[in-house]
Amino acid sequence: KYALTYYKKTFNDLQNHEWARKYIEFMASKGVIKGTSDTTYSPQNNITRADFMVLLVRTLGLTGEPDSNFDDVKPDKYYYKEIGIAKQLGLTTGVGNNKFNPEENISRQDMMLMVARALEKVGKITLSGTKDDLQQFSDASKVSEYAVQGIASLIKDGIIQGSDNKINPLGTATRAEIAVIMYRIYHK
Repeated sequence: KYALTYYKKTFNDLQNHEWARKYIEFMASKGVIKGTSDTTYSPQNNITRADFMVLLVRTLGLTGEPDSNFDDVKPDKYYYKEIGIAKQLGLTTGVGNNKFNPEENISRQDMMLMVARALEKVGKITLSGTKDDLQQFSDASKVSEYAVQGIASLIKDGIIQGSDNKINPLGTATRAEIAVIMYRIYHK
């Protein structure tokens, strides 16, 4: 006999992030994202490159046994396997010189580019976006050339929607924003 159960996870610190509450709670209930404690999520905190990659790999259900990793991603770190999987699959090439900078906060444009690469790898989108798809945003000129196609493809596909007519490519991503994006990816 089998029984279906649903476990709803909630956090005490989401009151100023109602726009993200359902996404955070859904992804936490699925076990994809975790809080900073049993009762807090810290939605306003920036997210590191390592934590982002762990969430992306978990959300997409990517698996594997990496045969190498970046020089600054040590085997004893909780994120070693997920970053290794991402490197092996070509979701990230790091920041140069075989480095990933796992503890650095991730920029929004790097986050969007990695999401686009991952979704293309698993066949959920085609990287068909162009600079024209960015023109609706007042800060489109701030998107680095290497990220244009990936970001434009996510915008075209509705995964990235921006805020106040901006996509803030050079800013950092918060834990609340990442939960919303992971939710959209999960349901793609």
